[in-house]
Amino acid sequence: MLRRWLAYSFAFILSSLGLFAQEKADSLVRLLGCDLLQQVEESGYSYRKALGNARFYHNSTLLVCDTAIWNVNTNLIKAFGNVRIIQNETVLSSDKLDYLIDENLAQFRGTLVQLQDKQKNTLRTRNLDYNTKDSVATFRGGASMKDKDGQIIESKYGTYDSKISTFTFTGTVNMYTDSIFVKTEKLEYDTDANFARFGLGTIAWKDENMLCANAGWYDRNREIFLFNKSVHLMDPTREVWTDTLKFYRNTNDIELFGNIELLDSERNLSAFAGYMHYVDSIATLTMSRKPAMIATIDDKGQQDTVYVSADSLRYWTFRKCDIPEAETAASSKRLDEIGADAVTAYRQKAAEEARSAADEARKKRDMDDPNARLASDRGKGVAVGEKRPNIPGPDEGPEDPVFYRYFFAQSPDSVNVSGGRARRPGRNMPGSLSVPDSLNLKGAMNSADSVNLAGSLNSADSLATAADSLALVPPDTTKIGFLLALRNVKAFKKDMQLACDSLAYSDLDSLIRMYDAPMVWQEVTRQYSADSISVMLQDNSLKKASLMSNAFIVIQEDTACFDQIKGTEMMAYFDSTGLLRRFDSMGGASGLFYIEENGVLATVNKFESKMLTATLTEGNINDLYYFQDVKTDAYPIVQLPSEERKLKGFLWNPERRPSQPADVTPLSPRGSERSRYESLSRPKFIYTDEYFPGYMDSVHKMLASRDSVKAARAAENERMRLRQEAVRDSLKAVQDSIAALAVPDGVQMDSVGIFKDSTGVAADAALKGEKIVPKADSALAMAVQDSSAMMPPAVAADSLESGDAVRVPAEKELADSVRAAKKARAEQARLDRINAREARWAELDARDAAKKAGKDAKALARKRKATAKAVIARDRREAREQALLERYMERYARKEARRKEREFAKQNKKNQQWKEEQE
Repeated sequence: MLRRWLAYSFAFILSSLGLFAQEKADSLVRLLGCDLLQQVEESGYSYRKALGNARFYHNSTLLVCDTAIWNVNTNLIKAFGNVRIIQNETVLSSDKLDYLIDENLAQFRGTLVQLQDKQKNTLRTRNLDYNTKDSVATFRGGASMKDKDGQIIESKYGTYDSKISTFTFTGTVNMYTDSIFVKTEKLEYDTDANFARFGLGTIAWKDENMLCANAGWYDRNREIFLFNKSVHLMDPTREVWTDTLKFYRNTNDIELFGNIELLDSERNLSAFAGYMHYVDSIATLTMSRKPAMIATIDDKGQQDTVYVSADSLRYWTFRKCDIPEAETAASSKRLDEIGADAVTAYRQKAAEEARSAADEARKKRDMDDPNARLASDRGKGVAVGEKRPNIPGPDEGPEDPVFYRYFFAQSPDSVNVSGGRARRPGRNMPGSLSVPDSLNLKGAMNSADSVNLAGSLNSADSLATAADSLALVPPDTTKIGFLLALRNVKAFKKDMQLACDSLAYSDLDSLIRMYDAPMVWQEVTRQYSADSISVMLQDNSLKKASLMSNAFIVIQEDTACFDQIKGTEMMAYFDSTGLLRRFDSMGGASGLFYIEENGVLATVNKFESKMLTATLTEGNINDLYYFQDVKTDAYPIVQLPSEERKLKGFLWNPERRPSQPADVTPLSPRGSERSRYESLSRPKFIYTDEYFPGYMDSVHKMLASRDSVKAARAAENERMRLRQEAVRDSLKAVQDSIAALAVPDGVQMDSVGIFKDSTGVAADAALKGEKIVPKADSALAMAVQDSSAMMPPAVAADSLESGDAVRVPAEKELADSVRAAKKARAEQARLDRINAREARWAELDARDAAKKAGKDAKALARKRKATAKAVIARDRREAREQALLERYMERYARKEARRKEREFAKQNKKNQQWKEEQE
């Protein structure tokens, strides 16, 4: 047992001595070999001269060169020619170096010093020191590093730690990566993780965009940039200030955190928030954490400011052709609803009913008295209805009012086309011509020598061409914006304020829609409320507002008296200055007005009706009109109890009104810093031009080529857009032409003998100096008559008799339309080819991106696999070593216990012997 313990102890001592010897051996320089070795003694110094493929080993580092002189006394090796130092997978090369053995320091000097790590990142400089024990390189005097993917980093000073694969650049640091240029004071680049950290004074450029910050990082594997500490972002029209910015390069998404402010100089708009998120794929910007917007607008030549805030603001865009049909239909319906004029429609209906009643009365009178019928025929032909109140139209202001007067509608057959007095159809007045053939179109279209309109207007080729051209209308790619504000929405403008729970806006209809207890105030004393309110803007001013369900208008006269109007639905019209000029109340209207006498509110007027309309001037009611089931009463103000001075549902809520901009947002826009940031110079990469000559020039040429291609595509897209608009215009012209040349239903187009009959009659009438009255549903006959009316009688007779006056313009117009349609179809075919080429380019770009992503994913997978394999091997090795150590410790503990037992037994034996001796 003792021998075994001694054997283990001896083995442990030998292994310890071996490790010490190995460490001591590594600290010694060994000459592994050379072609020729010489021993030189000079001036008391001993030199060893290794010639040809000299190889030295020190600190687990291999030194290789053509010639080496080793000063044994000073422990200095001078190496010349193809000098290389190889440690693990790091390779340093130069023309010469001085290796200080005692300091473990390799001093590279020469025209070019190069360091290449295991990731094939290449750093070049003229002055570099490498510590072989710590595996740290230090360079000075300027260096440039180019990685395997073409990324460039250069600086005046820096280090490289081979053990953790990290470059540290200090001084004036310039970086280029994938069309992004960065300038900073300090940059750390972990080559294993492909991770870069930026320091103070970080400035980045991409195309026309510029970013400044004092800290940040770039994760190249995930393609994510993060910048923080006084971040400023700028493009040609906008500036952004924020605490933190995160940019997802693969998707072009952006997240902003902290004190965010966006300044849009093109739109005179500032936006504030604690968080912004832009999703590029759906072109959506979401703002939260006390978001607000401040916009400066031009209101009738004067500058005004609008303040808006909510708990959440969201803005997104769609191409018009991509908007769902349901949304487009809903927008059109909203426009139709707000564009309707219920009062006008009601009055038109009443006028139609009155006309019908008058017609019935006249017919009855004619049947009873034939003389009255003849007197009626000699009359004006229209019966003027009663004069209507002077109510401004929905699109007119008080300065140029349109007074509605409703006449009994004339029959189409009684329209006086020729300029004479209208005649009732079916009654041939004295001296007029009887023209049954000219009106019998169906029987007249039989002449064999007439113009063959059937071969032009109704030919299959012409109509097919027009149909094909109409089908080739290109999609409308106009960007349509949508805005959604949620919860606690407030807005302040000098002449208008609003508050609601949610607000929506769309460029489709340019309507602001407010929901959930919305309220709008004007001039402090005017309050509008309803379950929902839709507002139409024109030139940055109110044009029209629709108050839907439980609509209520309150106008404060003094602290206790309020004019009130209540209705199921209301429509408010505003003049060019934004003042209310007319309002309509529908669906059961009721109101209460205070009337001033001698400067004092003396009378209260209460009313009810099915519908009412009012006109105002400078905010004061001029005229008030009631319709159907009218009830109105006036009371002295002193006799009306206070509880009856307010209509049911009355609510005056001035506390909810934002009375000043600070009630919307306490923030104010900062001034632009564009000039200061634009004065900062871009990186020049002087060290890269020295150590990688021509590389940055190729980068700039590549970017210029890419920009030119992008500009060419943009120009081509603009040309395509203009051509698309031209195609739409030409197709609209074709449609208009076809509609203008359309023949009424029932007319046979196999021949146009009508022209001989009808034009002959027209010629006779023209020669006699008389006018004919065409039938309203005969557009062709009307055109013939109009053309005959403009000609001298003789010319008209000849021209109309031959049919040339109709045939030539009609055929020319149709031929022009067909040519325009064919041209439009050819143009669309060319645009389709261009679109196909663009789609092919996009497909190739996507394919290249997919290939690159696949390669990157495979490389990452290989790296992860290798890392996992190394980790598993390390864990197994550590587990084996730990198990061996534990077994050794157990054996050692057992041996120590046995030794103590033997010593204890031996001591007891000695004690026993000593006692026996004493006895």
